Amino acid sequence: MNAKTSIAFSIHTLGCKVNQYESERIAAELGAFGWEMVPFSSRADVYIINSCTVTAVAGHKSRQLIRRAVRNNPGARVVVTGCYADSDRAAIEAIEGVSLVLGNDDKDRLPLLIAQELGIDVELRTRTTGEPAPSPAVHTRALVKIQDGCDQFCSYCIVPHVRGELWSRPEAEIIAEVTRLAREGTPEIVLTGIHLGLYGAGHDTGLADLLAKLVEIEGLGRIRLSSIELREVTPELVELIATSPKLCKHLHIPLQHGSNAVLAAMNRHYTVEEFAERAHYLASAVDDIALTTDIIVGFPGETDADFERTMDIVGSIGFSRLHVFKFSPRKGTPAAGLGGQIPKDVKEKRSAELIALGEDLAARFASRYIGKELSVSIERRQGEYLSGMSDNYIRVRCAGSDELIGKLARVRIEKRENARLFGEVV
Repeated sequence: MNAKTSIAFSIHTLGCKVNQYESERIAAELGAFGWEMVPFSSRADVYIINSCTVTAVAGHKSRQLIRRAVRNNPGARVVVTGCYADSDRAAIEAIEGVSLVLGNDDKDRLPLLIAQELGIDVELRTRTTGEPAPSPAVHTRALVKIQDGCDQFCSYCIVPHVRGELWSRPEAEIIAEVTRLAREGTPEIVLTGIHLGLYGAGHDTGLADLLAKLVEIEGLGRIRLSSIELREVTPELVELIATSPKLCKHLHIPLQHGSNAVLAAMNRHYTVEEFAERAHYLASAVDDIALTTDIIVGFPGETDADFERTMDIVGSIGFSRLHVFKFSPRKGTPAAGLGGQIPKDVKEKRSAELIALGEDLAARFASRYIGKELSVSIERRQGEYLSGMSDNYIRVRCAGSDELIGKLARVRIEKRENARLFGEVV
């Protein structure tokens, strides 16, 4: 068989932006073989589940998707990769119909291994051959992975165990990919990594150094950073965000909790006071900056007073958006064996209260921009409106032609509905 054999494949991705980026690279490589990508609900020859294990729910969803793929076509090859494949290989291999289980270390070779499984002779274009792998398709918001691995070992998190040591992508590769995306007209690029702020760790460079070079790329629209840790928000990084129109005025900095005792139990290396001080500094240093965050409720030993401290500090900082997670014990992490596990109904109640606070804060933040102009990356049409994201991470809808999709537009804001803004292109 050769590479042009008609093969239908499908990929379903769970979890973080790094997984999403890696799935796109896999899809691009398989597409370069001449294979056709089809929806996951369709009948395919190969199903790929790029799994997540950050919560017990993510592991459950991964198993559900595997069984769904087997039902879609019992004769298909079902391939499971990603973090769940590293953390619970035995559970996956026990599911009837699974053909290959490949950890994160095998993702670069995954297309070749699938072709070998099918008996098809292909050439895999990777860094080892001196040729770049095919690039992912262009989107209105394109992900670019620049870093992998984590050495923080938060007590609740399995990720350092399944993602391995810190690794930074060569600067020249990143610049080349961002240059191509800018040349092809991608309006927004999102830099992503497992521990993004440690890009360049162990080398004579860092995230701010990289960004200073990327913003000089001709034709570049704008760059957004994915999640970054508090102590990696350096003065150099803040100065770049404050002064470069190509850097989105948005930082996602995980707080995780509002109690210092809980933060210590989580093995988070800052205090609530340090976080609040940095957040207020950012608000004063960068006009219109949006600060979004992650919060975990129901961590073992969390008291009512601990939770109230979280509500207080979240409200005091005034985040523009919250991502709320209920604590989920992960086998192999210290937190899984802690006493004081919180009942499910208490977690649900606390989660609902925090989500409601987050919705209120998001609406208040959005209200600031009624009557003002925002730079919006137009992503798609939703009914009568075009929909896009402002550089400070507010969902904006506006009237306009489909020719604006995939472009940056200035939108004058006229009204708000919940946390969404509506306006007119100027």
